[in-house]
Amino acid sequence: MMIDRSTSATLDRIFDEMYNLISEANRIPLTDKIIIEESDLAGILDDLKEAIPKEVKSATRLLEEQKAIVTKAHEEADNIVLQAKTEADRILELAKSESERLMRQEEISKQAEAFAEDVKSTALRNQQEMKDEADVERVKHDVLQYADDMLGYLSGSLQSALQAVNDNRASVNAERESVMSSRPQRDMELLAMEEEEDEE
Repeated sequence: MMIDRSTSATLDRIFDEMYNLISEANRIPLTDKIIIEESDLAGILDDLKEAIPKEVKSATRLLEEQKAIVTKAHEEADNIVLQAKTEADRILELAKSESERLMRQEEISKQAEAFAEDVKSTALRNQQEMKDEADVERVKHDVLQYADDMLGYLSGSLQSALQAVNDNRASVNAERESVMSSRPQRDMELLAMEEEEDEE
């Protein structure tokens, strides 16, 4: 049996050849022994001796490749996790910033609402004060108008009274002047009467 001793021999092929060698070997009658050509068995053992290191090297290389693949997969997984963590941190930071911005905006809105409410209250208060002041001014105007009317009435009354006083004064003066103008004649009459009495 010719054995293929090429460097591409594999363990599976070698084991197949060994099984074939055993199955095709001549049996010794009345025994369970077989006769195998020494050269054929030696060739298979040589192939096996040559193939085992190659298989070991192939298995080692395969393990190394698998290990490299696993390592690379771990590295890629770590990179993915790191990227995911970085992205998550970035998103969290953005969310935090947005939340703070919204909180500031809400605070500004509250302050604006409070300011607007204060302005409204101030406007209403000023409006009420202006209304009150207008009422006060109206009352003041009415009081002044009443005072002016009363003073006008008193002025008219006083003028009438003053005119009456002046008229009375003029009458008194006229009467006094009349009395004064008639006094010399009366004095002369009295003097003549006294002289007549003396002669008697």
